[in-house]
Amino acid sequence: MTDTGTSNADDTLGDISGGHPAAAERLVLQMWRTPVYQADCAGAAEHLPNLRTLILEAEEADRRKAADGGITVIKSSQTLLSWSHPSIDWLRHQISVAGQSLAHAVMGEAADEIGDDDVHAEAWAVVCRAGDSLRPHTRHDSAWSGVLSVAAEPSGDSDAGYLRMLDPRPAAMSRTASPGPVSYSPVPGRMIAFPGWQAHWMRATAADSRLRIAIAWNIAYHERWSRVS
Repeated sequence: MTDTGTSNADDTLGDISGGHPAAAERLVLQMWRTPVYQADCAGAAEHLPNLRTLILEAEEADRRKAADGGITVIKSSQTLLSWSHPSIDWLRHQISVAGQSLAHAVMGEAADEIGDDDVHAEAWAVVCRAGDSLRPHTRHDSAWSGVLSVAAEPSGDSDAGYLRMLDPRPAAMSRTASPGPVSYSPVPGRMIAFPGWQAHWMRATAADSRLRIAIAWNIAYHERWSRVS
């Protein structure tokens, strides 16, 4: 009979009763690990001011439209990557690098088989002023998601505007087994990326801060690569 490499109760009892299996058979596996990408993007000093201007100009146009329609909550458009500007080209490249890095971390060399036609990316701006925050959420229909900090004006609250990620193990969150949320500071030019199923949110900006701008994005794959993350 072929050895499948699986363990059973008899194997366990044999070990307890005095058997001494080779150390290689005593496995402690790191299962369901969560890859997180972090990078301070090269060229940010040149492109972030342009992105800030583009985003605020678009926000003002949306604000006027919302006022005409009596709408108080404005949801950012997810077509940012279709804008025509060299800084958008730079942003698109940074997103691609993050997605490729995560795919290689999970798939190894097999990630090289993913072609440009297999990838769909979208991005949108998130503009927060004093006291604004985002609720915990996931982007479950994407393989990878990320946030690029564009602007984060200083405040007296050192934790304001931080990106936070929840422990993805619900049972661990209710016990001391979890260290709790992990925080990432909103450093302009810093990209943070993670699996779309990873729950995250942004802590409220401080009352004495004026502005925080970030660009959020998703990467989805063709159906044959849908299980990448």
